[in-house]
Amino acid sequence: MPRIPLIPLAGWHIHFLKASSIRAVILVALASSALFATQTASAQPLTLTSGPYVIVADENVGNYRVIVHQSPERVIIGTLTYAVQVYDRETGVNVPDAIIKVYATPSEHGERQVAPALNSPADREYYVGRLEMEEKGVWAIDVVIEHTELGEATLTLATEVFERARGGSNLVLGTILWVFVSIAFVVVAFYLVRKSRRAKIELERIRNRAQ
Repeated sequence: MPRIPLIPLAGWHIHFLKASSIRAVILVALASSALFATQTASAQPLTLTSGPYVIVADENVGNYRVIVHQSPERVIIGTLTYAVQVYDRETGVNVPDAIIKVYATPSEHGERQVAPALNSPADREYYVGRLEMEEKGVWAIDVVIEHTELGEATLTLATEVFERARGGSNLVLGTILWVFVSIAFVVVAFYLVRKSRRAKIELERIRNRAQ
């Protein structure tokens, strides 16, 4: 008896294999992209509560005790963040209403940078300022503090800015993910071709039996 009704089933079988494999490739690509995005996000500038700040100065200047935190610890060309704590030198009480500016002056090339260091109602103790360091080399950092009662004072320190390394960890991770996704596409393509050939052979057998 002819088995012609089985022919559409074979065609459906091929279509199902292709659709399932394509979905698998898409899922692999999406998962890899999500992992890469997560790693990239973790490399973004950090806040004072979560970032690896390092204390670069703790000195008495004028009527103040000034503590300066820096992030990142190893400064590269890009964003440099300072968090400044200011206390009354005599009483040890935090000064929440000072006016603070952070200046960065290059020793060789580049323009002088300035940024206000501001605190917020949620955290009055830390004044946070961000500078854009555009050139490598040694920079002089001046933290200028002004207050109506305690007067003005300046804390000076130095920091070295390094050139951004090429091919960082994100590039390495991206390369690994790209290789992984490429291999996945090749494997799935090979699987599809192999299954398609088998399905065609089976289809020919069914047609021969049906004749």
